[in-house]
Amino acid sequence: MAGANVWPDTPEDFRTACMDYYHAALAVGKKLFCLFALALDLPETYFNDKTIYSAATMRTLHYPPQPGAADDKILGIGAHTDFVCFTILWQQTGLEALQVLNSREQWINVPPLPGTLVINLGDQFARWTDDIFKSTVHRAANKNIVDRYSIALFFGTDYEVNIEPIHTCVTAERPAAYPAITAGEYVRQRLKAMYNK
Repeated sequence: MAGANVWPDTPEDFRTACMDYYHAALAVGKKLFCLFALALDLPETYFNDKTIYSAATMRTLHYPPQPGAADDKILGIGAHTDFVCFTILWQQTGLEALQVLNSREQWINVPPLPGTLVINLGDQFARWTDDIFKSTVHRAANKNIVDRYSIALFFGTDYEVNIEPIHTCVTAERPAAYPAITAGEYVRQRLKAMYNK
C-alpha cells in the first residue's frame, strides 16, 4: 500500500518543506494518541506499541476556484469519513471550503484559523472506541475566486495492529459493535470498495 513519492522539480525547496511538515504532523499524531488514551481511562502510553511504524499518508491538495457555480455543480470532495484514526489538516488561511456534518445533520463551516490545525477523527478510531468517538463526516469545495490549498496527513496505526473495541469502551449493556480486523486489512477493504465497484 506504499510506493515512492513523485516530487516536482519546482519549487526547489518543496520536498524539504513537505518532509519537515510531515514529521511535525507525525509528532502531533503521536500526541493525539496519548491524549485519547487518557480520555479513554487508559495509560497515556497505551497506543505507543501500536504506532511504532504508523501508517501515515500526506497529501497536498489543490482546489481550483469555482465562483458562482451552482451547489450541485461544485467540484471538490463529497461527504465522506476517513479510513484511519486521525486526519491532521492544515487549511490555507482566509479561504473557507471545509464543512463537517454535526449531530443534527447540518453542514457547519470550518473556517481556517491562523496557527491552527483541524483534527478529524477517522473510522479506525471509531471502531477502536466502539463509536464513543465517532468518525467526522466532512466535505470540501472551493467556492472562492482563487485557488485553495490544504495539506492532509492521514494518521493511523501500524498495519498489523488489531483494531477491535477497547475494553474501556464496551460493557455488558454496550457490547462491541465491530469485529476485530487488522488496520492494514481494514484499509485494503475500504480501498477495494472505493475503486473496484
